[in-house]
Amino acid sequence: MKVVVVGAGNVGFTSAEALSKVHEVLIVEKDAARAENAKALLNASVLHEDGSKPKVIEAAIKRLDADIIVSAVPDDGHNLFICLIAKHVKPSIRTVACLRDPNFTIKTSKEGTEGVDLLISPELIAAERIERLAVLENAIAYDRISGMDLDLALFKIEEEHDLVGKVVLEAGLPPDCNIIAINRGDNVILNTETAEIRAGDKIRVVGSPESITSFNKLIGVRKEAKEFVILGASIVGVETARMLARSGKKRVVKIIEIDEEVSRNAARELTDVAVVNGDFIDLSVLRSENVQRADAIITVSSKDERNLLACIAGRRFGTRKIISRYSNQEYEEIFRYTGIESIIGHHRVIYNEITKNLLLDKGAILSVEGNMEYLFSVRVDEGSVLLDNPLGDINMPEGIRVAAVRRDEKTIYPQMNTVFKKGDKVLLFTHTVNPAKLSRLFGQSTPLEL
Repeated sequence: MKVVVVGAGNVGFTSAEALSKVHEVLIVEKDAARAENAKALLNASVLHEDGSKPKVIEAAIKRLDADIIVSAVPDDGHNLFICLIAKHVKPSIRTVACLRDPNFTIKTSKEGTEGVDLLISPELIAAERIERLAVLENAIAYDRISGMDLDLALFKIEEEHDLVGKVVLEAGLPPDCNIIAINRGDNVILNTETAEIRAGDKIRVVGSPESITSFNKLIGVRKEAKEFVILGASIVGVETARMLARSGKKRVVKIIEIDEEVSRNAARELTDVAVVNGDFIDLSVLRSENVQRADAIITVSSKDERNLLACIAGRRFGTRKIISRYSNQEYEEIFRYTGIESIIGHHRVIYNEITKNLLLDKGAILSVEGNMEYLFSVRVDEGSVLLDNPLGDINMPEGIRVAAVRRDEKTIYPQMNTVFKKGDKVLLFTHTVNPAKLSRLFGQSTPLEL
C-alpha cells in the first residue's frame, strides 16, 4: 500500500518508521530540519511543504496515489482538518488522525462520522497502560492486543510470593490465560508447563483482562494498591488520575505539578483528585506530601530528565512500584540502567499502535522487548502446515510458542492435543527466531524487523 504521513515530529517519524518497513511512504513536513532528518534516516520520500494546506494535501495524495493518510502534526485540530480534506480529494482513502488531547476525540467514519477512519491517541493509550500497571501490584509491564481482545502482562516474582516453588502445571492458573514465557536472568523459557517458578522470575502472561487480574492475585498481593502519587499534570497525568480516581474503588490519588496555572486547570478538571502545586524533584516537597506512603509513584511530566530524577527520588523513599513515561527513545536505556522496570516509551506506544492498526495484514502485532521478542498472528489456510494437525505434532522452530488461537470469535489457549482448523487466527510469541525457519514453517512473510 501507499501511505502519506503528514508531520515528521515524534509521532509522525515513528509512524513513518513502522510503515516504511512494509509500505511505500511519503512524508510531508514543513520544518526543514525535520524534513532532512526524515530523509536521511527513513526509507521514505519527503516533501518539504506545509501539510495543513489543502493544495499540499491534494498534491501529496495524487503524487503517491495514496491508500492511507496518517496526520501527525502537533495541532489536533489540524489533524482532523487534514483527514477531512484528504477524504474530499480521494473519498476511498483511509484516514488516520493522531491526537494528543482526548477532548478532540470524535466519532470515526466506522461509527457514523465521515472524514476520519481511525483515531490514535498515544497519550490516552499511555494513560490506560499506566493505570493498569498501577493497580496490578505484581506487574512490571502491560500491553493490550486489541485485535484479539487480550491483555499481555509481565509479572515479577519475589521471594515471598505464593507461586515460588510451584510447577506451572500445578499452579492453578486462571482458565482464560496462558504463560507464554519465563524470563530467568539471561535465559527465556518457552516450554513453561514443567518449569518450577523461582524468585526473580519474570513471567509473561497473555489472557483476558479478568484472568490477568486473577493471575496477579494468584501470585500473592502483600498490600492492595490504593494510594497513588502522579508527578506531572500532563495530559497523560490527568487522564491517568481520572481513571484511577473514578474506578469505583476507594483510592487516594494526588498530582504534584510545578506550574501553577497547569495545577489550577488540573484541579478544576479533577474534583476527586488532590492537586498540589510544587516541584516534584524537590525532596522536601515530596516529604511534605507524604509520598513515602504511596503504593505507586507515577512520573509523567513532559520532561524526560525530570521524570528520571523523580524516579530516583522515589527509589530513595523505598516506594515498591515506580512507573515512568519517557518521550525520547534515547532515554530508554538510561531508565533501565537506573533499575526502573515499569517504563512506557512514547515511541513504542506509537510504533505498536500503528503496527496493530495498519499492518495486521502482514501479521505483525507488537514488539514486546526491544527487537528481540514479538507477538504476531498467522491465519490457518489450505496451504498451512498447521491445518488439521494437533499442536503436539508440529515441529516448531526453537524460540517460538503458540500463545492463543482465535476461532469463531472465541479465544482458545491451546494444549498439545489442540487441532488447528481452517480460518483460525493463531497468535505466536517469538524470541530471537530465525526468520528463514519461520517463513518455511508458515509460508508467509515474517514479522517486522525479524
